[in-house]
Amino acid sequence: MNLICFCGEVVSDLVEFSENSGDFKLLLGGSQFHGAMGASRLKKSQNLDIDIAFVGPLSSDNFGDRFMEAMKEHNVITDFISRVDRNTTLAVASIRPGRENSFSFYGRDTAEQMTKSDELPENLPSPGTICVFGSISTVLEPARFTWLGFAKQQRKAGNLCMYDLNTRPSIIKDKAKYCNQVLEWANVANVVKASDADIGWTYPDLTKEQVAAEWLSAGANMAVITMGSAGSFITTKNASANVSGDELNCPNTIGAGDNFNAGLATILRVRNIKTADEIEKLQSKDLQELLIFANNSASQHLIRNGASPKKTA
Repeated sequence: MNLICFCGEVVSDLVEFSENSGDFKLLLGGSQFHGAMGASRLKKSQNLDIDIAFVGPLSSDNFGDRFMEAMKEHNVITDFISRVDRNTTLAVASIRPGRENSFSFYGRDTAEQMTKSDELPENLPSPGTICVFGSISTVLEPARFTWLGFAKQQRKAGNLCMYDLNTRPSIIKDKAKYCNQVLEWANVANVVKASDADIGWTYPDLTKEQVAAEWLSAGANMAVITMGSAGSFITTKNASANVSGDELNCPNTIGAGDNFNAGLATILRVRNIKTADEIEKLQSKDLQELLIFANNSASQHLIRNGASPKKTA
């Protein structure tokens, strides 16, 4: 089975599309949900021989039912989902063109915050499965301890782990503690990814090259930093590459980073790159090809949500 597992949270997004309008729309969201859906679209559009799964607890409430229906509709494997008697986390998002979107999270004792080890599968297919982690499920306590332990199990079993910071300052109470948590994940994950906004908040005094070097030193095999229309940067201990981004007018960027993750995980799966040694052997040309595929996945998501090419004078 050529499996990619998106491990973590679903979140009900209450989105204000026009800043300060007070006009909100409720959408299905959450980083790993967006990632699974994006990978499923890639599989279908390119007729890829891969399987996509979601891993984690899902509320037995109405929102949980809607998430389950959506994933089944898009042929996302739901065998690794457990239904729990806790509510779904709510996120209130305000779209701010030209700036980072604003997110506030609401929920106590939710399915996402209280994830327990016995709510996760004892085993995933191994070796070679790609497991994607990140965002609020790796920050909320006690869930973060559960997910970190689960990731360690997957790494030990020979599965490849990806981690995306997807930093949400509104739920981070101690920045120094959070930085240490990121390094814990860099020690477990083969691939660590962040946006320039993530590292700008988390590491305001470091360049992207310095941040990437810190993650590689902590144990990661690959570091990736996205920079919107400015492109993206990727490096291992042996090679690096940069690619330019698409110049798009983006009314809504929610899910773009998650679809980048979907693209990166998919191209790693398609290229049969599934171990630390195989990552370390990649040359700059190989890394560039990975970025181009992942960037295109993010761009297609944005275009699907109303983005258009920027006009030049």
